[in-house]
Amino acid sequence: MPDFQVHEPSITLDDVLQLGQQIASRPENLIGNPGDRQIFEQYVNLGGQQIRVRVVLNSLGRLRSVHIRDR
Repeated sequence: MPDFQVHEPSITLDDVLQLGQQIASRPENLIGNPGDRQIFEQYVNLGGQQIRVRVVLNSLGRLRSVHIRDR
């Protein structure tokens, strides 16, 4: 959360989870399938900047992590 709040101070945990779900719902964002995970990435606008966000789903297709890949 702190990394997201640096760019968008009003962002909530629910916002980050929803963002992760949106990114993972687009097949074109899939960048890899290591092991039993799926990894997605997309650039999103946070606080007026294009930020690369990575989403990892576990083997059951559930959200495992949502994080900023670079600043």
